[in-house]
Amino acid sequence: MKKHYLLSGLLVCSSLLPLTTFGQTDTTLINNDLQGLYELSLEQLMQIEIVTASQQKETLSEVPVPVTVITSEMIEHSGSKNLRDLLALFVPNMTSVQDHNEMNIAMRGVYSSSQQKILIMLNGHRLNSRVYSEANPDYSISLDKIKQIEILRGPASSLYGNVALTAVVNIITKSGNDLKGGSAQVMVGNYGQQKISALYGDSIAPNYNYMFWANYYKADGEKRNVSKADDYSTNPKDGHIYLDRVSDLPSIDLGFNLRNKGFSMLGAVRNGKYTEPYSAGGVTGEVYDYDQYRKYYGVGAGLQSTSANFDLKYEKALKNGWSYSLNGYMDLNNVNSAIITNPKDTAYSVISWREFSQGFVGQLGKKYTLGNMNGDILGGTQLDRMSLYDSYQLSGKGGELLTVQDRSYRRLLDTGSEVIYSAFAQVKHYFTSKLILNAGLRYDHKDRHKGANIGNISPRIALIYNANSAFNIKASYSNAFVDAPYWYRYNTLASYKGSQDLKPEYLSSWQLTPSWTISKKVQWSSNVFYNSLTDFIFRDPTATGDAPRYRNAGSLKSWGWENEITYLRQYFKLKAVAGLQYAISAEDYGVTDKSINNVPSLTANIIADFNPIYNLTKNVWFNISYRYIGKQHSPIGNTFKNGVAFSDPNYTVDAVGLWNTGVIWDKIGRFSLEARVYNLADTHYEQGGSTPFAYQQTGRWFWGGVRYKF
Repeated sequence: MKKHYLLSGLLVCSSLLPLTTFGQTDTTLINNDLQGLYELSLEQLMQIEIVTASQQKETLSEVPVPVTVITSEMIEHSGSKNLRDLLALFVPNMTSVQDHNEMNIAMRGVYSSSQQKILIMLNGHRLNSRVYSEANPDYSISLDKIKQIEILRGPASSLYGNVALTAVVNIITKSGNDLKGGSAQVMVGNYGQQKISALYGDSIAPNYNYMFWANYYKADGEKRNVSKADDYSTNPKDGHIYLDRVSDLPSIDLGFNLRNKGFSMLGAVRNGKYTEPYSAGGVTGEVYDYDQYRKYYGVGAGLQSTSANFDLKYEKALKNGWSYSLNGYMDLNNVNSAIITNPKDTAYSVISWREFSQGFVGQLGKKYTLGNMNGDILGGTQLDRMSLYDSYQLSGKGGELLTVQDRSYRRLLDTGSEVIYSAFAQVKHYFTSKLILNAGLRYDHKDRHKGANIGNISPRIALIYNANSAFNIKASYSNAFVDAPYWYRYNTLASYKGSQDLKPEYLSSWQLTPSWTISKKVQWSSNVFYNSLTDFIFRDPTATGDAPRYRNAGSLKSWGWENEITYLRQYFKLKAVAGLQYAISAEDYGVTDKSINNVPSLTANIIADFNPIYNLTKNVWFNISYRYIGKQHSPIGNTFKNGVAFSDPNYTVDAVGLWNTGVIWDKIGRFSLEARVYNLADTHYEQGGSTPFAYQQTGRWFWGGVRYKF
């Protein structure tokens, strides 16, 4: 324990030194070679352009809110296997939380039973579903195809409307110009891990390029024995669980992008399936035997999410500083979930729904000059329509499905459609070359399927001062919302019943973000925030009968301090990420002694990439990372132990330090080799979340493989 506190203290202290965030858009700056990142100066890195913060290209020094950028080199060197682990490693105050049957992540202590508070996009295309609002950061979002990830830390509804409550994660894919060829990789490891990945891209003409990707992942999971005394159940027994099992249908990610002058096209198909470690229905959290239950369409216990996305966009710059863009899109999302409801009777349910969405976005922009000042103004509209066209519920006992539980007149989830009409505008005004105002406003009106319609105005304003190349500071305010998911408003399950009049959740945030370049090799970016969350959808444990289980009752006021630091040398890079967060006040929101339940008040990560034989070869890189996850309050409630009702409101999860390591040896002819070990010390630890108690987490996992470039 003392070692953990010592290391975390060093990391937090190092946060008082400098940092950089890396981005890559210009392929003349960073190539595909592993050493490309390390040949850049901090000045070059700060001039890299991103698009997510203002829906237009701008440098990191001019973005209006705190932004973390994760490049393909950072992804490759870190060895992260899925989006959840990658974000928890590089983004301050973004932490993993446990759910019954989905991978999940929290931002600044805000989370729900699914990942519904962070907007995740692919090349600006929304991946969050409409019915459930979820986009799980799991293996269905492959990492090999990524050029960079731009993470806006804070509310962003002024740009993106619904769902962008706590953050925006925009995944930018590589292009044909980046690849100029192809690669294929095979990785295998313990616990049945298998990964096959392929990329291919090229350019046909100077303005026409294309890229295709395919990714397959499967794992049997880590088997852990659970004794009868540790089975939180009405009928406890000795048994076992599987951790991080991705079986039945594998996780699949297939897609392409095409670009020809102003036209761009994106298509993607994804499938993800996470096996619930414990039962996810009824009492929840009980040990069960996975093999005793019949699969339905190949899906066993757990939640499967399948989606197809298509996006077509045209952009054109006109004379006199005018520009416009037109964007049409469509999405299919299917959810299939086999939920264990009573292990004693091997009872379970299969629930499923199907949705189709389509929409259009039009934008018009203008560069202007006003005396000695200049700027950009942008305005646009969006129409988004969702249709829930089918749902069903099956139930069974003895491991067999026996009945159709719902009826055509009372489906699991009421079929219907909803439409959102939106208008938005923003201005970026240069008072001087050093002083910039960035302000935006968006109005969203939603015609709900039933119940009262909603309307919401989301503002954002930021003032940015770039004193010189070594220092800049920005102050910002933003407000965002996420509507109550269709699932909570219209499902007929007693245990998930909400109300058709549930209101949206709202989050306001004030942020102050200074950044320093202390030397040519070191940079520090810091951020202090104050958040106010209201109308949080709270699950009422006392509700019975026809009373809604979900209602708008929760509120949370919190503050935090975030730091990112990078020390950069030609053969060595050290990156430190640290976050503090505490509750100020809360109502109907899990808080204990100013700490948000199931969320560490302190996290601190350090990532080191180095080449000890740089003078001999630039193609061998080692990585060591250390993650400190602070102590957490994780109350145990609404469950059973030794067959009787049990709760422990004072239960805490100890702090933990996790070591990962790996090596990449590139350019062995056309081949490269890679080997990784995760949780090197095989540390056993727990993580809570929306579950009745903190679940066990994975121990030591390892894998290795080969990549072939052609």
